[in-house]
Order: sequence, then structure tokens, then C-alpha cells
Amino acid sequence: MTRHLAALVALMLVNPLFAAEGDRRNFVACPLVRDTKTVPCFLAESDGETYFLGIQQDIGAAFYPPQLLHEVLVEGTVESGPRICGGIPLKPLKISVMPEINRACNTILPAEEGIDAPPAPRGAGPSTKRTNLGAPAAPPAPPTAPFDRKDFTILFDFDSDYLMIPSTRVLQEAAVYAKASSAAHVTVNGFRAATKLSNGRDLIENPSIAERRAQKVMEILRGLGLSALSMNAKPDAEQADGIHDPQNRKVVIAVAP
Repeated sequence: MTRHLAALVALMLVNPLFAAEGDRRNFVACPLVRDTKTVPCFLAESDGETYFLGIQQDIGAAFYPPQLLHEVLVEGTVESGPRICGGIPLKPLKISVMPEINRACNTILPAEEGIDAPPAPRGAGPSTKRTNLGAPAAPPAPPTAPFDRKDFTILFDFDSDYLMIPSTRVLQEAAVYAKASSAAHVTVNGFRAATKLSNGRDLIENPSIAERRAQKVMEILRGLGLSALSMNAKPDAEQADGIHDPQNRKVVIAVAP
């Protein structure tokens, strides 16, 4: 085991908790993959502390894991309780994979006795049957009158216009509402943001990202059958405060009956 890995393992095993509950942590680091007896855990290290990000599951899980060979932006708040998979838990937590390749981000930690992944509905990988998940959720009821103006907000990872599965569901809900209300107009508003890191540095999104997000959402709404569409893209980044920054990376679909 290398000196770095030995020190990291000792840090996780000997010190149960380093940060106080409620402390905000915003940082960019290489993700670490921790092997376990069940599923891999994802961790990240900052200022000598190790944080738990999540476990590997399938594409439908709420947590979408980071990638090796890429740094990850971690935005979260320290949660009380024991370490998970050797790392301090953060909740709420938002992670964003940074697009640039970093070949130094390639650490995979071996399984260690006493460091286990938290329980999961099922392991990683594709599944051909549901196990321990209960009955499928019922589809939402169709919208009914009276219809008022309604906003639908889609959140994005840092500097990304990629739509996760929950985002596509919001898009579908917006299209259904627009059709049910015979909307006179639908406006797609794109935003870009900045993130204030714990070291005081501001990380600012690409100047073109607000337009790219709005344009992608417009194209999908057209594909869903909407025509009365217009688009706005705010060029200036929303001011970072280190707390609400993930909510500012967004597209807001305004449906006006």
C-alpha cells in the first residue's frame, strides 16, 4: 500500500468525525473509489478529511456517481452521525463531474474489514426484475382546471447541459401541463451560476452555458409537441454565496395559459 493510501486508511479508521454538523463543504477534488463486500463507495478528500459521496447503483438511483480521471465539485453540508464507508456524510449533497481529464484521479482503495457500504435496495448494474422495491409508483394525475401560470425548474450539474433522468421527468410534466392548459406561451429561461468554494475562491460557469441549457430544453419541448415557445438566456452568472449555488444552475420553464 502506498504512503498516501496508508495515511488515508488510518485517517478513516482512527478518527470518527472531524467536522462539526452543519459545516458547509464546497471543494473540487479527485473522487476515490472504495471497494467493499457489496457495492463500491465514492469518497473525496479535502483539507485532510475524507467525505462520503454515495454508492454505485443503477442509472435510476438518486445518486449519480462521479468518474475516475475527472475531478468532482462537491457541495454539501456535514451531517451528524458516524462515518459512512470511511467518510464523513454530507447532506444535502450535490456533486458535479468536471469535464477536463485529470489522469491523477485514478485511486481505487481496496476493501477493508470494518468499512462497509450502507444498505441499498439492490447492487450496482442492470436489473431484469425489481427486488425489494415495492410496487411501481403510480403515474401523476393529469392536470385539471383552473390553470394558472406555472414554473417548472430543471437543475444542472456545474458547467453542464446534460439532463439527468429526474430532469427529463420535469420536462415531461411541463409539456403535459402546457398541452392540458392550452398554453398561449411557454418561455424557457436559462441561467448560469458561480460556486463559492470553502477556500474562498469563486468557480464560475462558462459564459455560453445558460444559452446551451435553454436551447437544449427548447429542442426537447418542440419534440414533445409544443410550438408556442420563446427562449431567454441570462448572460451574467448568479452571485455565489456558498449555500444556494446548486439551485442557481438551472432552466425555468414558464407556462402561461
